[in-house]
Amino acid sequence: MFFTGDPTSRKRVDLGGRSSKERDRQKLLEQTRLERNRRLWLRRQNSAALTIQKYFRGRKVVEAEHAKVREHFYQTYGKHCQNVDRHCFGPDSEFLRQLIFFFDAHNLNDFSVLVETCRLIQNFVRDSGDTVGLFAGMDYSPSHSLVAYRLKRLSFACIQAIHQNRKQLKDQLLMAPEEATASTTILLQTLFLFLDPKLPWACKAVGYLMQRNVFFLFREVILMVKENISAGGSFGKIYTLERVLALMISHVGQSTCVCSNVDSQWSFSSQILTIPFIWQLFPYLKVVFASWRLTLHYTNKMVLCVQNHASLLPTDISNKFPVYACLLGNILETAGAALSQPDCSFEMAMDLAAVTTFLLDALPPIKSSSRESPTVAEDDMIIGDEIEEIVLDSNLEQQITNAIDSRFLLQLTNVLFGGISAACDPHNEGPDDKEVAAITAACAFLHVTFNTLPLERIMTVLAYRTELVPVLWNFIKRCHHNQKWSPLPERFSYLLGDAPGWLLPLAVFCPVYKHMLMIVDNEEFYEQEKPLSLKDVRCLIVILRQALWQLLWVIPSVHPTYGKSISNTSAHKRQLVETIQNRVGTVVSELLSQLQDWNNRRQFTPPSDFHADGVNDFFISQAAVEGSKAHDILKQAPFLIPFTSRVKIFTSQLASVRQRHGAHGVFTRNRFRIRRDHILEDAYNQMSQLSEEDLRGLIRVTFVNEFGVEEAGIDGGGIFKDFMENITRAAFDVQYGLFKGTADHLLYPNPGSGMIHEQHLQFFHFLGTLLAKAMFEGILVDIPFATFFLSKLKQKYNYLNDLPSLDPELYRHLIFLKHYKGDISGLELYFVIVNNEYGEQTEEELLPGGKNIRVTNENVITFIHLVSNHRLNFQIRQQSSHFLRGFQQLMQKDWIDMFNEHELLLLISGSLDSLDVDDLRCHTNYAGGYHSEHYVIDMFWEVLKSFSLENQKKFLKFVTGCSRGPLLGFKYLEPLFCIQRAAGSASEEALDRLPTSATCMNLLKLPPYRSKEQLEAKLMYAINADAGFDLS
Repeated sequence: MFFTGDPTSRKRVDLGGRSSKERDRQKLLEQTRLERNRRLWLRRQNSAALTIQKYFRGRKVVEAEHAKVREHFYQTYGKHCQNVDRHCFGPDSEFLRQLIFFFDAHNLNDFSVLVETCRLIQNFVRDSGDTVGLFAGMDYSPSHSLVAYRLKRLSFACIQAIHQNRKQLKDQLLMAPEEATASTTILLQTLFLFLDPKLPWACKAVGYLMQRNVFFLFREVILMVKENISAGGSFGKIYTLERVLALMISHVGQSTCVCSNVDSQWSFSSQILTIPFIWQLFPYLKVVFASWRLTLHYTNKMVLCVQNHASLLPTDISNKFPVYACLLGNILETAGAALSQPDCSFEMAMDLAAVTTFLLDALPPIKSSSRESPTVAEDDMIIGDEIEEIVLDSNLEQQITNAIDSRFLLQLTNVLFGGISAACDPHNEGPDDKEVAAITAACAFLHVTFNTLPLERIMTVLAYRTELVPVLWNFIKRCHHNQKWSPLPERFSYLLGDAPGWLLPLAVFCPVYKHMLMIVDNEEFYEQEKPLSLKDVRCLIVILRQALWQLLWVIPSVHPTYGKSISNTSAHKRQLVETIQNRVGTVVSELLSQLQDWNNRRQFTPPSDFHADGVNDFFISQAAVEGSKAHDILKQAPFLIPFTSRVKIFTSQLASVRQRHGAHGVFTRNRFRIRRDHILEDAYNQMSQLSEEDLRGLIRVTFVNEFGVEEAGIDGGGIFKDFMENITRAAFDVQYGLFKGTADHLLYPNPGSGMIHEQHLQFFHFLGTLLAKAMFEGILVDIPFATFFLSKLKQKYNYLNDLPSLDPELYRHLIFLKHYKGDISGLELYFVIVNNEYGEQTEEELLPGGKNIRVTNENVITFIHLVSNHRLNFQIRQQSSHFLRGFQQLMQKDWIDMFNEHELLLLISGSLDSLDVDDLRCHTNYAGGYHSEHYVIDMFWEVLKSFSLENQKKFLKFVTGCSRGPLLGFKYLEPLFCIQRAAGSASEEALDRLPTSATCMNLLKLPPYRSKEQLEAKLMYAINADAGFDLS
C-alpha cells in the first residue's frame, strides 16, 4: 500500500509515555474537582444570603421596637423630659431602662433627651448630695446589679453622643466645668459624676467603658479638637474632658481596681499617648499621669504592647508624626517628673528604659548642625532597594531631644545604679541578676540614644555627672575576670539575640570614656590616673583588643543596615544584631586608637599590647589583598597589626603602583635641570607643571653648579635622592617662612605665611606633593614634623592634649584655668584670642560676640577647648588643607590611615636612633676581589663604626643619596649595598685616589688602602667634600 498523503490515519503517540486512558482519567478527576468547588461556593453563597437576610430582618425589628419604645417614652416623660422627677431615676422606674434601650447617638432628638437627662441628674445630685440614693433608693444592695448596669450603659451613651456629634460640637469640646450650659460640658460632667471612685459602681463602669474601647472614641474627639484650636490652647483651665480622662487613668492604676485587662490596642497608651503633644493640650492630665504609681502601671503595660503589638498602633496621623515617635515624646516628657519622686521604684525605671529603648530604636536619626550624617556607600546599596526616609516634624524632634536632657539622664542612671557600687573587688563573684538588669537597661537605652540623638547633647553629662563609666568598667572587668557574661533580660533580648553579652556594655562604655579622654588633661591621665588607673587602662586595652578581634575576624562578617523598622520579624532582629556589632566595632576601634595616642605621648604599656594575638603570616599576606577580610581589618583597626608588617604592606603597595606606572622603565619623560643655588624655585616651576600621572612616573635630575656647569653625575636614581633631600631641607627650613618650629624644634605650617609669600597656599600644595613624592619613591627625608600637623594628613581633629607639642606655656595657663578654685570671672577673661604674627597683633572672637562674653566657672571648659581648637586647627586650616591636597595627589588616604601620627613620622624620616652598622654589614655584597674577610673590608667596618652619628649619616648619603637607611633595615635597601675594589693593584697612584660612589646602585668604589688611618682620612675627605656628584 502506497502513502496517499492523508495524515488522518496516522496513529497518535503520547511522547510522555502515558496512555489515552490515563489522560481521560486525569481529565475526569479535574472536572469532578471543579464541580465540587462550584457546589461548595453555591452553598456558601446561599448561607451568606440567609445570614444577611436574618440580620436585616432583625435590625428592622429592633428599629421598630426602638421607635415604639421611644414614642411611649415621649408620651410618658415628654420630649424634653418635662414630666421627669427624681423618682424616675430609681430602680423601679422605667425611665432609664427605656432611654438606654432606644438611645441612638445619630438621632438628634435622642441626643437632646440625653443632655436634658444628664442636666436633671446633676441638679438632683446637687440638691440632695446623694448620688447612690438617687439611683438605688434607700438600700443599694438589693438592686446593685441593675443600678451598675444602667449607669455604665448611660456613661457609654454620653461618650457615644459626644463622639458621634463631634464635628457639630467641635467648638464645645474644650470647655471648663464652669461653662455648664454647653451640651458637651453637661455630658462630660455627668460622666465625671458617674465615675467618682467613691461610688460603689465606679469600677464596673470604668471596666465596661474600657471593654467598649472608649479611648479610641476619645482619641477621635481629641484629634478633632486639635484641628480647631491654636497650638498653645487655653492656659489656666482644666477642661472637663481632661478631668474625665484623668479620673479614668487614675482608677485603672489603683490597687483596688478589679477591672478586666483591656486589649492593648485600645488602651490609654495606644490611643491617647500616641496623640502628638497631648500634654500641651491637657497639662493637668500630664501632672496626674506623671505620678510614679501611674507611670509604673502604664509603662509596665507598654513593655508588652510596643514589643508584641507595635503593628496595631493607630496610623491615622501624617507621616511626619509616626505614632511611636509621638508615644515616645509624650512618655519622655513625663518620665523626668516620675523618676524624680522619692518613692520611684527600680522596676519602673526598668520598664521605662525598655519602652523608650524600643521606641527610640524605631526613630530615624535626629541630626544636629555639628553632627555628620551617616552616608551609605554605593557598594552597600543593593540594586532595586528603596530606602524610605522618614522625616519627623521639627517640633516633635524638639520634644524628644529636649526631654532627654541632663536631668533625665541623671535621674534614670541614679535609679538604675542606686544599689550598685563602682568599687567592687573584681575577684569577687560575677554580678547578680539585678545588676545585670540595671546595666542592660541603661546600656540598651543609651545605645539607641547614641544612634538617634545628637551626641554632643548628652556625652558630657554622662561622662562627668553620672557614675556610668566607673559602674560599667567595674561590671566589664568582673565579667572578663570570671569569663562569664550573663544573658540579657527577656525584655531586651530582641536587641542582641544570641550575640555576645559584652556587646551592649562596650557599645556605651567606649564612646563615653572616649569623650572623657578628649577633655581630661595629661596630668589627670598620667599623674592622677583619672578617670581610670593606668593599671585598669592596660587591662582595658587587652579587653578591647580581644573584643575587636572577635568582631572583625572571628565572628562572621556583617554589613551595616541603614533602614529602621518597627516590626519584630527575625530579619529585623538580625538587623539589630548586625547594627550593634558594627557600632561596637567602630567605637572600640576609635577608643583603642585614642589610647594608642596616649601611649605614644608617654608610654605606660608595651606597644605590643595593641597587637592582636591572631595576626600571623597568613593574615599579613591576606591583608595586602584589597577586598579581603584581613584588608578590611587593616583599614579599620591597623593597630592590631605590628608596625613592621604594615610597613611591608605599604611598601609592597607602593612598588605595585610604581610598576603599573612604568616607574622602572628605560625612558623618562620628565627631566629637571636644577640650579643648586635656586633649587626651590626651579623645582617649584618645573614640578608644578606635571600632571598626577607624570608625578607617579620617573623624574631624572641634572644639577647645575654655581658656575652654570652641569655636574658630571648621570642620574640612575641617586641624584634624584640627593635632589629630594636637598629640596626638602630648603623648602621646610623655618627661614623660608612657610613653616615654624615649636619649642622642641618640630615643624608646623606658619599661620602668618601669607604675610611673607603672596602665593603661599600654592607653595603648600607643592610641598605636600613634594613630601608625597619622597614617600612614593621610598626616600626618607629628615623633616621633624609636629604630630599635631601630621594628624592633618589623616584628616583628624586636634584636641587640648595635643597643645603641649605646639605651645607648652599656653597649655599650662589653660590647665591652670581648668583647675582654678576661685571665681574665674574675676580674671577678666573674654572669649577672644590675640594673634601675634611678625609684630602685628590681631584679635579674634572665639564665639560670635565673644568680646562681650566673660569666661566664668560654668563656661571655662568651653573656653579652654575653643582656644585649643583655634591654635591647633583653625589658625593653620588653609595651609593644612592645601598641603593635604598636594599630598593626596600621590598618597592615597587608605595608605596613610594604616599609621598613626608617630608612625607616620617614622615613615617619613626613619628612626632617629644611631645607624646600625652591624645590620648594614650583614646585608652588603662585595665585588672586584673584595670579600667579607678581606683585610681592607675589616678596616673599613672598624673605621665606619668609629664615626660619629653625623659622619655615619654623611657616609650613607654619599653612597645611597639619602642620609637615612630603610625603615625596616638594610635588608630592604634596593639594590643591596655593595663595596667594589676601585683599582686592580695597590700602586701609589691607585692608593692616592679618593673613594667614589654610584648612588643609583648603592655602590662604594673603595681603593685597597694599606692602613686604617689612610682609609679613614680618605673616606672622611670624600664624604665631607660636598662636591655634588663630581666625585661619582
